[in-house]
Amino acid sequence: MNRPWKLVVPAACVALGLAGPVPADQFSMGRVGDYLAEKPVNESVSLSLQQALEKALRRNSALQSARAGVGRFEGRLTHASRWLPANPELSLQVAERDQGGQSSTDKGIRLSQEIWIGGQRGLGKAAASARLTAAEQRLAFLETSVRARVRLAYLEALLARESVETAERAETLTGKLYQFASQRFQAGAATQLILNTARIGAARARAALVDARRDHKRARLALMELLVMDPESARLRLTSELSLDRFNLPSMGPLLGEALKRRQDLVAAAREVVAARKTLSLSKRQLIPNLKVFGFMKEEEGADVAGLGVSMPIPVWDTRSGENQVARAELEQARIEEDALRLQVRTEVIGAVTDYNAARQRLEVFGKDVLASAEENVRLTEKAFRAGSVGAPTLAMAQDDLINTRREYLDALREAIGAAAALERSTGGVVALREAGTEQLKNTGDSES
Repeated sequence: MNRPWKLVVPAACVALGLAGPVPADQFSMGRVGDYLAEKPVNESVSLSLQQALEKALRRNSALQSARAGVGRFEGRLTHASRWLPANPELSLQVAERDQGGQSSTDKGIRLSQEIWIGGQRGLGKAAASARLTAAEQRLAFLETSVRARVRLAYLEALLARESVETAERAETLTGKLYQFASQRFQAGAATQLILNTARIGAARARAALVDARRDHKRARLALMELLVMDPESARLRLTSELSLDRFNLPSMGPLLGEALKRRQDLVAAAREVVAARKTLSLSKRQLIPNLKVFGFMKEEEGADVAGLGVSMPIPVWDTRSGENQVARAELEQARIEEDALRLQVRTEVIGAVTDYNAARQRLEVFGKDVLASAEENVRLTEKAFRAGSVGAPTLAMAQDDLINTRREYLDALREAIGAAAALERSTGGVVALREAGTEQLKNTGDSES
């Protein structure tokens, strides 16, 4: 009665062979370690705009999370690419037979394996591949958004620095006027009206300088947050200069076409439609379940019996109607979201171009030349005041012009910077500042340099 074990051992070896080797790193963390967040360190650094972009792309936690999410979809693609839907099954049977007072033992072994039919593996793999591509494109769009945010924060920090410089100049000019007016008043050569006017102008300039220094600190903190730098112990010096030249924008039609091709989130939405379509096809195909082939060997009444067979579930109770309905709804939802996003991209690009052109026109009106003229008027007013040829109204007018012109100039710069950042994000990076002071039109496929 030892022959059944001769059947068990070879069958078990066959089962192990079908199962395949277990990869050594199956339970390791794999690529997850590559996406661990880089810890912030205390440092003192000087950064250009490009260096700030590179640092943010390395350290940004949202990007690290998105990269880990891509790894999750890579794992799903690996699972969908398996050649067999399940592991083989091995079963053993032992039965006692009683024949007229004589008993015997029947023994058997069965090895079965489920196999794909109807192209289910290909459909599942195609759906997983499309979702992986969608995740990669969402990551790419997030990188574009982070670049735009860092570029905006960097330029706003430069603008805040320039705001401090202009406030310091205004404070110096109005302070000189107030000092001279005070001296003239003490000498009895100026009226209280002139002294009050000079004092008010100097106070407004000092208040503007306090606000400018506060805004400068806030702008640097916002940039350091994006760079994952410790604001308490790290020191940051910005080496790029603020100089906004005009974008060489193409006409609206070509720009929209480039943006629709370049917007990575729109590409991701299109791939989600493909994935939903493949999932629906797979759900319909699964109405006919996979086959299960098996082989068996057994001993009955002292005789060896071997054979092959095939089995499959009968789709009587579970007709996958619910799964098909869900898949159709997900496909329709994916199509609607793609169409809505396409319209949103067009609206965002047109709005960003409109805002940018308006900001550029305003900046041309309130540029550095206008601010320099207002500062020169204060100096000329000071000379005329020293000569005794102007009074309080002229003095107040010159001070008001300087403060108001400075504010409008900075507002125009701020709008232009914000519009440029919106244009970069809305076009998916087609238009972007490569370096502070060098605005260029980037062609599709260009990389940051």
